[in-house]
Amino acid sequence: MSRLRHLFLLAPVAVAAAVSMTAPAAATTSDPTYTAIRSARPDGRRLPVHNLVLERDAFRFQLDSGAFHFLSPAEGRTFGAVFIGQGSYRLTPATRSERKHLALVSGGGDDFETLSDSFQDMVLFFADDTVAELQQHAAIESGSPDPQAAQVLAKWLERQKKDFQLNVHLRVLRDLVNNPKLTSGSFLALVNGAKHPPALAAVDPDGAEALGFGGRLGGEDVLFFVAEPNRGGFWYHCDRQGEVKRGKALPERRLTDALDYRIETEIARDTDLKGTATLRFKTLVPGVRFVPLHLLSTLRISEASFAVEAAGAEPAWTPLPFIQEAEKEDANAAVVFPEPLAKGATVLVRVSYAGDKVLEDGGDKNYYVGARASWYPNLGIFSDMAQFEMVYRVPAGNEVISVGKKTGDRTEGNQVVTTWKTDAPAQVAGFNYGKFKKLEQVDATSGLTVQVFTNPGTPDIIREINSFLSGEGGFRGGYDNESLFEAVEDGPSLGKVNTARLADATMADGLNSARLFASWFGPVPQQHVAITQQSDGFFGQSWPTLIFMPYISFLDGTQRQRLGLESAGDFVDNVGYHEFAHQWWGHLVGAATYRDQWLEEGFSEFSAALALQHTQGWPAYEKFWRDARKNILDKFPGNDRPHWQAGPITLGYRLYTQRTPSAGQALIYSKGGYVLHMLRLLLREPAAPEPDARFIAMMKDYTTTYGGKLATTADFQKVVERHMVPALNATGDGKMDWFFQEWVHGTDLPRYVADLKVEKGDGADQYRVVGQVKQEGVGPDFRAVVPLQVELGKNEIATIGLVPLVGETSLAIDVKVKLPKKPKKALVNAHGEVLARD
Repeated sequence: MSRLRHLFLLAPVAVAAAVSMTAPAAATTSDPTYTAIRSARPDGRRLPVHNLVLERDAFRFQLDSGAFHFLSPAEGRTFGAVFIGQGSYRLTPATRSERKHLALVSGGGDDFETLSDSFQDMVLFFADDTVAELQQHAAIESGSPDPQAAQVLAKWLERQKKDFQLNVHLRVLRDLVNNPKLTSGSFLALVNGAKHPPALAAVDPDGAEALGFGGRLGGEDVLFFVAEPNRGGFWYHCDRQGEVKRGKALPERRLTDALDYRIETEIARDTDLKGTATLRFKTLVPGVRFVPLHLLSTLRISEASFAVEAAGAEPAWTPLPFIQEAEKEDANAAVVFPEPLAKGATVLVRVSYAGDKVLEDGGDKNYYVGARASWYPNLGIFSDMAQFEMVYRVPAGNEVISVGKKTGDRTEGNQVVTTWKTDAPAQVAGFNYGKFKKLEQVDATSGLTVQVFTNPGTPDIIREINSFLSGEGGFRGGYDNESLFEAVEDGPSLGKVNTARLADATMADGLNSARLFASWFGPVPQQHVAITQQSDGFFGQSWPTLIFMPYISFLDGTQRQRLGLESAGDFVDNVGYHEFAHQWWGHLVGAATYRDQWLEEGFSEFSAALALQHTQGWPAYEKFWRDARKNILDKFPGNDRPHWQAGPITLGYRLYTQRTPSAGQALIYSKGGYVLHMLRLLLREPAAPEPDARFIAMMKDYTTTYGGKLATTADFQKVVERHMVPALNATGDGKMDWFFQEWVHGTDLPRYVADLKVEKGDGADQYRVVGQVKQEGVGPDFRAVVPLQVELGKNEIATIGLVPLVGETSLAIDVKVKLPKKPKKALVNAHGEVLARD
């Protein structure tokens, strides 16, 4: 939901007044099973191996010689082992897309098929039948613990904390306490190959989210995660091979369904927070004891309790064991219930916490709220909608602008207390904080109240710029991009920047967005949207009812020029529309997983282009897509290939790699938007009273069908198919597989070469277009529908037909057409109606 790379989640806020803001290195209350798992070491049991093969879906582990050294059991069950010897692994991707991505990140060539490496040690954690499988190979021997095995395990545990920052012991705990008799649970292999960086190879029936990697990872349960500063991340993430072959995967396994949150937050000083959150949820499976929590690692839990809701009874709160290791290590948080919960039980969990890393003081009552996705303990933002009630206590003179609607405002001593509630279930809660001036206006068409909040103070970044310009001091650093200051012109300082002067322009953009998007996409459930200034200069973000606008958007053109930011004009023109559009794309309809992220970001890019069309005219709309096409085709500095070759847009944030660091922005945003732009043009009827009536109906169908839900790319395709017209029906079967396979799941971009001429026909207004059209640079099954056009005059181009093309082909053209005047020439794809390389 940002103009930059989509941030991934973690966790939340702060504790009760009596709790010190300085927390111990690790916070945990006693859970004996977790303690046993965490402290497990090789116990002397070993199993020798010779030419043993372990196969786990896409992974094949060849163990030529050596031995497994088993860890001490927990709950009477062996869950881990250390292998020492000679071995190798092989990863065979299940899909072409994953194979190409694995080749990209691992340095493989065009002929890449599998990833393989050798190793001398490996650590396994498992809740499947690994022990039974090993015992079929050899018998377990007893003896003294092997010192080398203990050293190997210690090395990996340290790497887990420092490099992976992932608590794999929690994944073991989840299986052991939620389903003690499970023999088809997770399989985790920690390997450090001779060629490739340390990695976690996993087959997890509960999906990658169960491992604690973050949210929006969906149900894909086979992964290869590399812990390396430059090349790290998901090298492989896919459904099981059998599921891929069948074309149908099992749904994601979820333990709970969040119902509502009550979050009480106190900002004691400028950046210190403490809070208590009460989570109310329903269990979706029987026997749940372990429940993970997403929480910022610097927010330290001090206490947890729970109650099972009973009709007509007050909650009977019981202390609840919680786990949270050291903040800079494997600090994934979780709670462990003393007894299994029944399926369908409604449970309350209350957590107190505190920390000082959520807010950053930007100077003069400007604050930057950094941990927007993790400032409160939650069960998974962007994947589990719930109602929110929030109470904020802040020092008098400062103000909170929150997600939801303000329901109370009072002063208690030297604190201001405000309460807020959401109008409808939301994916996430958040707030902005500081001192604000407010502008408010109601859009009569949509019924939305638009508020604009600006900060009257001068943030530190502007003070530093002024000091730099006047030669009084150097730049201390307020942005990641310090080269900004190399472009600053010498001369007078910017002085005191009055952002309130541009509030009217921001308000106008907000009202235009509310009016236009409601008419094209349908209503949103909330009654207002607050647009707020933040001290971050180049980053915009949108939460339900709350928009964080970058500081640069409140600077006028002269000030941006003084900063050497003339090229930021398009960003400033578009960012407000883009972020406002997220009230529809992201909050009304959410994306189910990271693979569907383009349904939010690409749709918001399209919406920004639509707003430009309605405020600046059709030429501005066309320029937007010319710029988008250039972004898609370009090879930016630091990339080893053009953006479009990095992968399909369904790779989501994984498109950001060391070799393609800017591809995600170009593809998720620009190409994702271009896909919707192409659909609009295929549905458009230029001669109709409302040329876009069919497209508008389709988009309203989408928001009506999936409003308040999470949608997948396949869901959107089904909506498009419900609005089938001849121009879309390229395969004659009423399906849009051809379109989505090429533009969403594929990477090919065609070239078009036209050799056409216009001849006079038999009648006075009859003409004949003859010649040929070539489609080049695509695979044999690539299918497109390309507009055939004539130029009648300056800026006057008429479409006279659609040319269906499949693969690399040349199609003869012989079309008779009635026209008001003789065309200057015939051409194809004149306005980039089809995304192409030329």
